[in-house]
Amino acid sequence: MEPEHEPLCLKHNETSDQFTRGRRLLRVEGAKGAGVMKQILALVLLTLMSGGTAFSQQIKITNHTYLAASGKWKSDSAMTKPADPAAKVEIECDKKISLCAVAEGKNLQGEGNLFTRLDVSPVHYTILRWDSAGLVAQTSARDCVIGKLVIDFKTKSVTMTEAPKSKNSGEDNEFCSVFTKTVTSRLVRSNS
Repeated sequence: MEPEHEPLCLKHNETSDQFTRGRRLLRVEGAKGAGVMKQILALVLLTLMSGGTAFSQQIKITNHTYLAASGKWKSDSAMTKPADPAAKVEIECDKKISLCAVAEGKNLQGEGNLFTRLDVSPVHYTILRWDSAGLVAQTSARDCVIGKLVIDFKTKSVTMTEAPKSKNSGEDNEFCSVFTKTVTSRLVRSNS
């Protein structure tokens, strides 16, 4: 004896086995598969977004001796110069020569690295420490301030701190007296 099938819907008042109880159960079980597919798609999307976040920081380390980073500075202080929205930052560090080069500007695209290019004027930082955790570099080339660059390899974060030079630095002139606070900036992706 066959199980009795009740029609769920009729087309034009005709009987049909299209929407029987057996087919309805099959469609409900199929819906579970669709739910699994949605979960898989959500995980793939989340993975891509996470990868996109790490990539968007744009930090690349080659052979544990060369680092390239790009983005723009975002300051933690209200006491900053007005930022040009089109200004970008390029950073390259070479462990072999113990130097980092930091260039800022609208058009930093070009051939070669920041150490050899003539079309940009980077500020050079001497690397004080480079180990498995990260690097610390410092410059005193800027007037009135000492710049410190800290790059954390684990979090892939780049921080720049600019602090006023001490009174004994020989730059205690009237111009330098306006630099009284330390300013910390973080490198963020260019489109944020």
